[in-house]
Amino acid sequence: MQQALGEAFDHADYLIESAQLRPPKRICLSSGRKSVFQKLHDLYVEECEKEPEGVQELRTNVNLLEKLVMRENLSCLVVNLYPGNEGYSLMLSRENGSEFETIQLPYEEKELLEYLDAEELPHILVDLLEKSQVNIFYSGCVIAEIRDYRQCSNMQSPGYQSRHVLLRPTMQTLACDVHSITSDNHKWTQEDKLVLESQLILATAEPLCLDPSVAVACTANRLLYNKQKMNTHSMKQCFKRYSRSSLSQPLELSDCPPLSQLRSFTSC
Repeated sequence: MQQALGEAFDHADYLIESAQLRPPKRICLSSGRKSVFQKLHDLYVEECEKEPEGVQELRTNVNLLEKLVMRENLSCLVVNLYPGNEGYSLMLSRENGSEFETIQLPYEEKELLEYLDAEELPHILVDLLEKSQVNIFYSGCVIAEIRDYRQCSNMQSPGYQSRHVLLRPTMQTLACDVHSITSDNHKWTQEDKLVLESQLILATAEPLCLDPSVAVACTANRLLYNKQKMNTHSMKQCFKRYSRSSLSQPLELSDCPPLSQLRSFTSC
């Protein structure tokens, strides 16, 4: 059993390395609009075709989400991370480039930040984002732009480090969607709600892999580990200890509004 598992992990490493070296193939769709995942795949293929052969140091198939946002002027949920005890704020970025800040929170209100780390759509924001005046959803997902002002000086332009994250729906957000859709004047039976939930899952879920091979699970685990290996609890505590000296002092939180005031989204 141990030998078979070791062979599965070796095969997983081989698959990952082969996928990075092998040029991807375009996916041809018969009809219908492309989802955000299909657009990202097409962009990945396009960027791979730009790479010169035999040059491993130069890679253009990175920051695909940022390139897609710039190409199609997509709306984003912007999260500003300020230095010291200034906390973080949320604002919406429209397709026309205009931005407006909604609320500022202390770092102790870390629930939203944990969702960002997990690349999951916070269920507490779904209803509020749906009621806003910004078209923010793409294939059930929300694109978040993280602007980190903590490591940049005021003399640098634009004064922050930026990265984009695709926040994917979860079972909690799907449950919120079902409740929101069925909270109208029509009578929904339990069977109708189950059918609606199944259709939402089919529309937002990624393709299933029905391969019974253990190497499939090993490959998925290895990819997840490589992506989240710096996102452990111990590493977070270490970063927090050495990144913000102000944590050793009492924080004045009286001026920071509670998380419940996120409902300011609805008034935008």
